[in-house]
Amino acid sequence: MPRRSFLSVSAFGAPSGAVDAAFSRLAHEGQLIRVRKGLYWKGPVTRLGMVPPAPEEVAIKVGGKGSGPAGVAAVHRLGLTSQVPGHPIIAVPGKTPSDVPGVRFSERSWSRRELDLSEDEVAVIEVLRDWPRAVEGTWADLLQTVSRLNECSLIRPEAIAKYVERERHVGLRQRWAEVSKVMEYA
Repeated sequence: MPRRSFLSVSAFGAPSGAVDAAFSRLAHEGQLIRVRKGLYWKGPVTRLGMVPPAPEEVAIKVGGKGSGPAGVAAVHRLGLTSQVPGHPIIAVPGKTPSDVPGVRFSERSWSRRELDLSEDEVAVIEVLRDWPRAVEGTWADLLQTVSRLNECSLIRPEAIAKYVERERHVGLRQRWAEVSKVMEYA
């Protein structure tokens, strides 16, 4: 496995007890870090030991497909603020997982998982939902950022549109309509 990657016991075809025992041994030897039951981390190694994953990375992994940053963390991910969240909020589809130290969770619709939304797509949705909270820029800055993400194929506007169609948040639907008009003409 490459450095900076998570290893899940359930991802291996072998019996979970055997895989967990092997991972536990590797963690004891300092080659992995146990993050939580059934989840391990392989990070870069320094003179002081293995570098642990960031709490946000753990939270997004635990949250599963369709999870991503919310609140100030979403605005920061899009580069629209210089603020760094003290306790990042991670939006997760469905019920929030058990605590991950240093992170708060926010429940969102299961359709995020069904649509397999990326972290960047979730960040765009969350910023549009909370606009203009925590943004240190203008609407034009947001439009430019979303257009750049689209041009670099980091977001799928059609997936965001499908999610927004199902969303009850009127402000989010209205703001996405404005963003998608601009992207059509770009």
